[in-house]
Amino acid sequence: MDTVVKEGWFKLSLPEQMVNIGNEVKRAVRFDKDNEKKRSFIEKALQYMELTMSDPKNNKVLPELRMGKEVLEDYIGNHYLNYTKEQIIDYYLSFVYMLKA
Repeated sequence: MDTVVKEGWFKLSLPEQMVNIGNEVKRAVRFDKDNEKKRSFIEKALQYMELTMSDPKNNKVLPELRMGKEVLEDYIGNHYLNYTKEQIIDYYLSFVYMLKA
C-alpha cells in the first residue's frame, strides 16, 4: 500500500477501519461460490487488516487483530477454525453498531 493510503487509513478510528475490513468480507461472502472473487476480496480485507495492525493506536488490540487475520486466512483456506461466514460477518457488523452508538 502506498503512503497516501496508509496515512488516510491511520486517520480512521479502529471501528471505522474494522467496518472497511468487514465490507470486503461481506463482498467475499457474497461471492462465496466464486473462489477467484472470494479470494480477491479476502486478500483486500487482509491488506486492510495489515494496515490496521501496523497502526500505532491499535497496539492494545493486536492479539484480537491477529486472531481476526487468522480467521480470514482460514476462511479462504482449509477451514480448520470452523467459523461460519455468518459468524465472521456478525463480528464485523458489531463495529457498525459501535459507530452508530
